[in-house]
Amino acid sequence: MKSCPRCGKQYPDSEKFCESDGAALVAMPDMPRERLTTIMSDEMPAEHSLECPVCGGKALPGEVRCNYCGARLRAEASEPAQPTRSAEIGTSRIITPAESSSGPQEFGDVSVYPAEPDSPKPGRRVVSILGISSVMVVALAAGVMFALYLSNRNRAPSAPATPSPAASGPIVKLDTQAPLRVESDVAGPPPRDTDSLLKAFEDNKAGLANVYTNALASDPSMSDGMAVRLHILPDGRIDNGAVKVSTSGNPSFDAEIVEAMTSWKFSPINRSGVAADYRLIFAPSTSAAAAVESDLNTKLAGVSPNESPEYAFSPSGATSPAVAETNPSSVPSPATASTEASAMPSTAVAVGTPTPGGEPTTMAALPTTPFVATPEATPAEVMPPRPRVRRHHPAPPKMAALPPPKPPLIERVNSELRANHRLRRVQAYTNGSIVTIFGKVFDDKDRLTAERTVRDTDGVSAVINNLTTDTQQWEQNQALITQALQNAGLNDVQVKVIGRDAYLSGKVKTELDRERAVTVAQAAAPIKVRENLITVAIGNIFGF
Repeated sequence: MKSCPRCGKQYPDSEKFCESDGAALVAMPDMPRERLTTIMSDEMPAEHSLECPVCGGKALPGEVRCNYCGARLRAEASEPAQPTRSAEIGTSRIITPAESSSGPQEFGDVSVYPAEPDSPKPGRRVVSILGISSVMVVALAAGVMFALYLSNRNRAPSAPATPSPAASGPIVKLDTQAPLRVESDVAGPPPRDTDSLLKAFEDNKAGLANVYTNALASDPSMSDGMAVRLHILPDGRIDNGAVKVSTSGNPSFDAEIVEAMTSWKFSPINRSGVAADYRLIFAPSTSAAAAVESDLNTKLAGVSPNESPEYAFSPSGATSPAVAETNPSSVPSPATASTEASAMPSTAVAVGTPTPGGEPTTMAALPTTPFVATPEATPAEVMPPRPRVRRHHPAPPKMAALPPPKPPLIERVNSELRANHRLRRVQAYTNGSIVTIFGKVFDDKDRLTAERTVRDTDGVSAVINNLTTDTQQWEQNQALITQALQNAGLNDVQVKVIGRDAYLSGKVKTELDRERAVTVAQAAAPIKVRENLITVAIGNIFGF
């Protein structure tokens, strides 16, 4: 006879493995029949069937696995303890995995396994599984909703296109083929070095790029090269700026660049002022910049250093543009003005003092020189009265009065424009008898009024009208913002532009879209949103 060392079932000698658990069978030692009968009676359970603790199925005595669910069967609590049964057979011991794999054990050695913990009841397990599943479903739904909220909140506006590495933006730089030219107001080396002037350009380069970017909005292929002369005072301010040469022929853009440069600030010094010539290049790409730079140098080669600029710009309190345009050398520097004042002759004339000849002093023949009193001047010596002798003097010849000099054409044009308060923002420059006007007016009616005013001025043969209206600029900005909002998916948002202020209205789905509309509008045009009347549609949650 053979027996299974795990379950204890007995098999004939012809069998090799247990049918229940597949363990190798061990040969049983020869024992008296009475002893074997006693052992078999002790091993037989009180009941002839076992119950599965998991599914409740019935199993025959001696079976180790349940035939329904495959769970391991345990002996009933009423069965005698394993040590008592093994004590009658022999000494019981725990067989380690190494011993069990080494080979068969003797029949008297019975394996002792630790008791397995009681499995939970089926009803309790079902409740636990349902509770864990419901918690996982709620957590998953909350995670999905939070992820959607973060994705909508951190979404970047799609209106402003991201520049590619090939086109990083407009190019604003200095001409590299010629060094920066600096001239002092007095004889000697200039008091300001080139490095400080180049540093001022790098510090204020962003402002020039902003002006050029706004100009590219209306003309994407626009490029310009200009030579700008700035007169820098000793205290660091700029009192005059002039465009000597320009390659674009766009006076409005050139005037904006000069106006931006005259607001630069330099470090104050205790010496004289200087005049600096900046050669600026504005181009949308690198290839266009090289062409503009070549055109600028070609045009400057035919211009003498003392030639008058095309047009000038003076900040508030400085010499007017018309005077600077007519004769730039007539604008005195602080050092030159003080030198001329000290060199002016001082003459004191006492009116009514009798001359040694007894004749009164005649003022008609004296030059009209200003009276300058000096501390060192001594009072004229008073001569004693002498008898007056009448002498006949021929009357001086009468000379025809000379007419006053006629002002230049640019002064007459500016005077006519300043007379109308609606044309105060109009500027002009002349090329012979041809006058070009540029700047901004309110509407087309003021644009025609400015053209008629200049055309009626004496000496004007033709007028080139480059004026732009405020309403035209407003409409362009409004169209840009509307297109940007549509690209961003905000089709129900309307915009109204008045000047540099924008007013938004319409409906969106979420509060995030309402804030995103403001960001898209301010990025599309140089405006500021003054009033946001966009409403959020009721009932939309997380943009669904």
